[in-house]
Amino acid sequence: MTESIDTGLPYPKSVIEFLTVSAEFCKLMETCAQTEASDFAKQASILLTMLYLKVQFISEDFDSEGFNEDFVTEEDYNFVRQNVSTVLGPADDYLTTNVEDFKFSDQPVLHTVSEDLADLYQVMRNLIEVVRNGYEDAIRAALSDTLEQYRYFWGRVLLNALTALHPVATQEESFD
Repeated sequence: MTESIDTGLPYPKSVIEFLTVSAEFCKLMETCAQTEASDFAKQASILLTMLYLKVQFISEDFDSEGFNEDFVTEEDYNFVRQNVSTVLGPADDYLTTNVEDFKFSDQPVLHTVSEDLADLYQVMRNLIEVVRNGYEDAIRAALSDTLEQYRYFWGRVLLNALTALHPVATQEESFD
């Protein structure tokens, strides 16, 4: 079964749902500045879980050659990173062993949720902007690229962020 997105191009329901959650995630990242840490962590955790789930249901292969320019600027990235960092305060920092840098260390690596979420924002916002432009070849290339990045990059980033947000979302520790 296919439905159409704003461009009028047919895509499977799984893609439509993934794009919808991606847009909601981007909206949260762009508007989180005045949110309490626990509320933000709950909302982000739900959207991260949904992103991870929705990408699993995309079965169509969008193997497409092509290149799309990045829409997210360094200023956009830093805006999101800084807002998330401010909202989370001390809960932004976490130690992890689930990163490339751990190969060169015998100690956990300090990482930040804000950087993880800004990385995810960059991937999702770039995809959403390509879809918004509505060129089928570009959309197929962007979907292909996003799915490839999921396998080798943002899937792990998402899980790291979700793990770090859990104690804040469940108020296991008070960070507000």
